[in-house]
Order: sequence, then structure tokens, then C-alpha cells
Amino acid sequence: MAVFVGGLFLVGCEEARATAPRIPVLGEVGGQGAPEGVEGHVWSRTLRVGDPQAPHAVVTSNGDVLVAATYQEPIDLGAGPLPFNRNVVAPHLLVARYSPEGTLRWARGWTPDHEARARVGGLAVDAHDNIFLTGMSAGFTREGAALPEGPFLARLDGRGALDWVRSLPGEGPVAVNGVTSDHHGGAVLVGDFAGARDLGEGLQRTPQGRHAGFALSVGPGGEQRWSRVWMPSGEGEVSARAVAVDVFGDVHVVGGYAGAVSFGDATFVTVRQHTPFVVKLTRDGDPVWSHDVRGTDGTAVSVAVGADRVFVGGGFSGRLYFQKTFHRADSRDGFLLAYDANGSQRWARTFPTGAPMVATDDAGQLTVAGGHDGGLALGGGALPPGLYVAKLLPEEGTSLWVRGFASPGTVAQARSVSVDATGGVLLAGGFNRPVPEDGPSRPLQDGFLLRLHP
Repeated sequence: MAVFVGGLFLVGCEEARATAPRIPVLGEVGGQGAPEGVEGHVWSRTLRVGDPQAPHAVVTSNGDVLVAATYQEPIDLGAGPLPFNRNVVAPHLLVARYSPEGTLRWARGWTPDHEARARVGGLAVDAHDNIFLTGMSAGFTREGAALPEGPFLARLDGRGALDWVRSLPGEGPVAVNGVTSDHHGGAVLVGDFAGARDLGEGLQRTPQGRHAGFALSVGPGGEQRWSRVWMPSGEGEVSARAVAVDVFGDVHVVGGYAGAVSFGDATFVTVRQHTPFVVKLTRDGDPVWSHDVRGTDGTAVSVAVGADRVFVGGGFSGRLYFQKTFHRADSRDGFLLAYDANGSQRWARTFPTGAPMVATDDAGQLTVAGGHDGGLALGGGALPPGLYVAKLLPEEGTSLWVRGFASPGTVAQARSVSVDATGGVLLAGGFNRPVPEDGPSRPLQDGFLLRLHP
């Protein structure tokens, strides 16, 4: 039965609802497979950041919600204004924590020292409540603590205080695209760079300024464990976009490559602009297996691991060949691929949507989130274009339920999805803020958090 639940995103915490601006952004507009009479929406929040980068969010072991984002205008999440340096035109950094019920516990703001590129590349939390944050810093400072300019990996405690920070010195363009805890007190981050970069084992230089992908593993104190750099051959390039660690400590990295590249166990060659890949490494960084999606023009941007399953989400155009079946894209479509722990192909689904975000839960089920009308292709009935969230069975990709969310007057995009111990879903993303007639000429973007029932 399709249901409509009017949804409002609110600025701030529960106590701030009476005075906070109300913005009608995402309302639940239907779904298939959910228990009758049970609405999906638990709570939602808008982050009025005025920044083009959507926030990252994760669920902690006790059900709290952590969020990290950049902001470019004054902001108050409900516990007082965050620091804002009006003399510097550069993104600021915020990290905040909400209770399972959506009440703001704390919010920390970091101000930039000077104009520089800044972004959040990834956010993760381990079972001991250690927070791992990575990205590009504009020389962020807060109460005497500093995140030096450039690429960084930082660990914060459960209250948002800085434990340690590690830089990736070098020269040339660099992007840090994802981070995850490794279940042993440390973390693994991935990204790409061109030029020269020191990942802890000396400078690595890319050929002819081409981009190389990398993975870096560090211990509980930020100490070096290992690093891997995947250099392209000739005119090629490699970008590592996401990472996940399974219960055995094995590391799974996904992304896209062009030209030729070796991931240690095999060499791949493509004539496409980009071709998706997935690599499995041991906890010590040794190659186990790797695959590309041969003949496909696209990139993998999300990965999740379950019991004997590796799930890869991404986008492609043209055609995709998987498990002896061709899938064709109408324009730029999304894909969801399943491998077993040994790297054998299991199943694939494609749908007219942006690249889906993927997450797994303790029950072994798979959660997928994305935009446009992918929910319809996943069995969501007559869902209109917008955001969708779906729960799938891992063995064959069958949909258990699908929910859709519309955003009247604006376009919302999913940035990350995570699942708590009960199977509840947290979706984070961004949307274009409606621009008033007398408002600024450039469109402003904000972020959202959406918490759903299991």
C-alpha cells in the first residue's frame, strides 16, 4: 500500500524546533514491501551549510549519528552558533553528534586559516567510539588544535576532541575519497594523486603527471601499517573511490581506471574513458584478487561487505557485462554488483539512477540508496523521481522493501547510507536550496539527515 508522509527537515536539535526555519524538502511518497501502517520516517534534519558538498554521516555502535560537513555561512545546529571566520572565503568544517532520537548532543566547528580548497573525504567510527575523519583541510583550527592544510587523516574521540592528525605531504593534485575503521583500532583510507606524494614509505611519483590510486592503513595512533599505490601505465589513470573492511580484516577497494594498471595479481587494460574495478587485499595489504567490469564505461563509488559477499555500487553508460549477461544503460545508469568472498560473480542489477550507495547490516541484508527513479526499477511501484531507499536480500538481490522520498521544488542527492544494529537506516545527502527572487545569484546547497525505521 502506498502511503504519503509529509516530511520536514528542521534546523538544529529537538529543543530548537519552535523557532527553527521549516523547509519542506523530503516527504515519503510511497513504497513497496514495508509493513502496512508503519511509516518509514523517524526523524530528519537540515544542515543549512550553504556549501556544494553534501555531508557524510555514520551510525555509532550505540545508535548515535555522527555527521561531518563543510559550511560557508554562519550556522547554528541548536547549541549556539558555530565559529565562523568572515575574513576568509573558504569552507569551514563541522562535526556533530545526534542521539538515536535526533537530539543534538554536541557540535564542533573548525575555522580555516586562509583561502584553500577543503572538503570532507570520509567519516567512520569504530566499536570503541573513535571517530576517523579524512579529507582536504584549509588549515582548520579549533581551540588550539589544528588540521594542517592539505590532505589529512584525523582521529577524534567520542566528544569530537582531536586525538591525532596525520598529513600526506607532497606536491600536485590529491583527493582523499573514503575511510573506514579496520576493526583493530586503526583505519584504512583511499584516494588518488598526481605528481609526488609521501604515504609514509617515501615519495611516490606518478608517470607524466597521471593520477594514481592509493590505499593507506594506519594503526590506533596513526602509525604506519602499510600503503599501496596503483600506478597507471602510459596515458592511463587510477582513482580509488571507496573502501570497506570485512570481519576478517580483509580490505576491499573500488574505483575506476583508464589505460592499463596492475593491482598485484593481474593487469587490466581498457579502451574506455573509465572502467570500474574492485580489489581485495589482506589485512597486511597483500593482493588476494581483483576484477574490472570489462567493456564498461563507468566508475565504482561505493562498497560494502557481508557474509561471503562483496557489494559494489557505481554508475555506467553504454553496456555492462556481468555473469554472462549484458545490461544496457539508457544514458548514465546505476549498477549494483555482488561477488562472493573469492571474487566470483554472483548477481547484478542496473537501474536508471545515479550511482547507488550501499551498506550492510548484522543480519546480512543489503541496503541501497540513490536518486532519480531507481526505486521503481527495484520494485518500488509507481514511485515518482526523487530519492529511494531499498533493503535487498544478499543472495540474489531480491527487494524486501523500497521507499521513495520526493523533494518538491529542488533536487536531492544521496551521499552516504549506513545501518544501525537494529537495521534502521541513516541516509545523508544534499539538495539545492530554493533561491528567493531577491537572493544571491549563485545557487546555495544544504545537507540533510534522514533516519528511517528498519
